[in-house]
Amino acid sequence: GMPAIKECVSLHIGQAGCQVGYRSWELFTQEHGIRNDGTRAEDLVDYDPDDDAYVGFFHETGTGQHVPRCVMVDTEPTVLNDIKVSSMRNLFHPDNMIAFKRDCRANFFEGKTMADAWKVADVVMDRMRHAIDLCDNPQGFFVFHAFGGGTGSGTGVKLLEEMRDCFGFKKCIFQPVIYPSKHYSSSIVEPYNCLLATHHCQDKDLVDMSIMMDNEAVYKMCNKQLQLQSPHFHHVNCLIAQCISGLTGPLRYETELNATLNEIQNNLVPTPTFKHPLLSISPVRHEERRDHEKFRTADIIGELFDSRNFLCDISALNSNRYLAAVVMMRGDRSGEDGDDATATSASMSSPPGKDGFRPICANQVISALNALRKPPDRGYTSRKIRFLPWMEGSGMKIGIVKARPAVTHGFCMTTPKRQGVLLANTTAVRQLFNRQYCRFLKLWVHNAYLWQFISAGGEAGEIDEAREGVRKLIDDYEELIRQSADQEADSGMRIKCSLDNPPAWKQ
Repeated sequence: GMPAIKECVSLHIGQAGCQVGYRSWELFTQEHGIRNDGTRAEDLVDYDPDDDAYVGFFHETGTGQHVPRCVMVDTEPTVLNDIKVSSMRNLFHPDNMIAFKRDCRANFFEGKTMADAWKVADVVMDRMRHAIDLCDNPQGFFVFHAFGGGTGSGTGVKLLEEMRDCFGFKKCIFQPVIYPSKHYSSSIVEPYNCLLATHHCQDKDLVDMSIMMDNEAVYKMCNKQLQLQSPHFHHVNCLIAQCISGLTGPLRYETELNATLNEIQNNLVPTPTFKHPLLSISPVRHEERRDHEKFRTADIIGELFDSRNFLCDISALNSNRYLAAVVMMRGDRSGEDGDDATATSASMSSPPGKDGFRPICANQVISALNALRKPPDRGYTSRKIRFLPWMEGSGMKIGIVKARPAVTHGFCMTTPKRQGVLLANTTAVRQLFNRQYCRFLKLWVHNAYLWQFISAGGEAGEIDEAREGVRKLIDDYEELIRQSADQEADSGMRIKCSLDNPPAWKQ
């Protein structure tokens, strides 16, 4: 039978956290045949009725209603009021929708102070404890928030501190975080909030893994891959939800190869410093292009490692190094080229399920990954994924989910037969920290907007400490690249390494 179900509780903080959360739960309910009022529509479900892994994310009440295991909190009521009049208003537990009366003015310290003064932390922790009490075997938390605003950064950090106090380090905390973007920002003081939040999470070890995303990269994907002329936040949030669905697939469905939160963390995070994996997804295409491509497993894996498919604005992946990667595949393997050859060896392990569904073959995934790591020598350099030299042959984990992909109703993305999501721990993530660090310095040098943070109860010393902390984080990543370059040079494989051109603030 299946292993015992381990539940996950989600916490959605601030505008971004709650909006991404709403879209994620919208998709989860659709995937598991749960109607807007929480009842389950058996006829909507296209997989095994005995597969009840989804209760790791939904609590079933005595009356057969499925309630999301989540708490949503915002210091101002607009977003939660929107959810309370939406089509899913009857899905969420009303006591788990916590709104206060005034926003944090995009100020980290304001958000942190309000968490105490308005008893935000007390109310939220009360509901989080209640959610944990409803679990038989809780494995951990997902905490969704953005680092640019006041609620996400300040209140978010305060709530994470409380969670560590209350639940200790035994339970994983995964943090899907919306990082500020390169070009368009919601407020001029984003770099302050972002640096403070990044430093606190890192310094106090508040989370086990920060899954990095930024709106601009997702916006670009909507624009380029979904061909939307002017994407709306609705599209951005739907695409992020698509990734969250892929990421949590192994926790909500029966799997061929399992990936619990602990397993994902153990595979991705070599030391507590380097815990900022990037997220990518493939295929992302507009509905109208469904029939033009086949999306073989090997194509999907190739796309996952292409910088255009990351939900993060990064470049020069080739001159960076991977520390580790977890690939999660879901879908049906029928119609793959060479299907029959691999099918005979695989069919022994998994006979076709209901309506002929056969999960993706693990061997195909492994050989596609190996082909990317050691591409055939064709006389030109094909795209190659490079791991740290001391990770040769290891650093990969695969999860295979026995379910078809699903796409939110009304979202213009095509529902592919097969879909992949990648969590990649790569040194390229430092570009995000670097970018915000440089934006911060420009303001900090002139004490620009500093008074807003001082008047909200912050201290210049605390901000400077955060600056040093983030600077050290960037240095740690660069040291990793340096060690990698040295070792590669010693072994005679001198490859262009991204330290050849130092960042602006070092020149």
